[in-house]
Amino acid sequence: MPTSQVPAPVASDTTGLPDSQWIAAVRKDLEDHPEYTLESWTSDGVNGVVGPAANPLKTTKRPINDGSLSVRDNTAGTNFTIITSGTPSSTQVLANLNTGELTFLTAPAAAHAIQISYQAVKWRDQKILDALDAGLRALFPRVGKVYTDTSINIQVNVWDYTMPLWCQDPRSRIYDISIRDPGILVEPYRQLPGWRRINNTTVRIPLSQRYSPVANLMVVGWGPFLTLGDMEPQLYDLPIWYALSVLLPKKESFRLRQDTAVPLTQEGGQQPTLLTQTGEYYAQRFERELERLSKVMGPGWNLRVTTVYKYAIR
Repeated sequence: MPTSQVPAPVASDTTGLPDSQWIAAVRKDLEDHPEYTLESWTSDGVNGVVGPAANPLKTTKRPINDGSLSVRDNTAGTNFTIITSGTPSSTQVLANLNTGELTFLTAPAAAHAIQISYQAVKWRDQKILDALDAGLRALFPRVGKVYTDTSINIQVNVWDYTMPLWCQDPRSRIYDISIRDPGILVEPYRQLPGWRRINNTTVRIPLSQRYSPVANLMVVGWGPFLTLGDMEPQLYDLPIWYALSVLLPKKESFRLRQDTAVPLTQEGGQQPTLLTQTGEYYAQRFERELERLSKVMGPGWNLRVTTVYKYAIR
């Protein structure tokens, strides 16, 4: 029974979905379903390392999807730990997930049965996630989120305060800063006078020492989504379309470099630049929908009007 990708309610502040939900959605559109593969290799006591007369072990299919690779020496009954950078130890295998090369610290003993299990894909999870995150960054500032942060406390002899991560984007905006002194639930927040933003990360509060060390701030502002799950359901498809617009042209450039590309006259043949054109189609869908959903500065924004008298330091 088919189910909706985006959980109810249709309208909410965030979807709260994990990154894997978007990765799976991109794979479905790309028809790139992970293929489980089991291979075995009988070691010769020489290969499996990098050397003048030796080569790393290489899988027959690649790239290998992130987190899917396992290597076992069935003869010795040893499972190897997979690493993707650095120098392997005696219990580790250095794996290049893009090329399928597996490098041991020392060549496995001759006649040992090495078993390899992995998922073969066209695009690794990491590459898809990188494209999705690029789409997430492309949303702001035309689409963003209204934040309320109460994590900052007043400190003794401190006038400059570091703002939350969402507020450190140069295009973010602070609507208002209020203060509660003391910082207890029964005390209301009151507007904080005299504050000003002095750079991307810092707000200066000249009157901070008028308040006790148990006072805390409430910062309200407009900033970018920090994770895919922070988006509201209406934006669900936008990072997917952006990722497709990035991934498809990259595969086109790879295909054109291959001497074994399928001729156009054969079944399954593709005309040159077809993937680039398809990527451009998704880029246009992304831009159109982003323009339709744009809400620059977010709901509830208004211009702060201040007077010199009100904020004068006495």
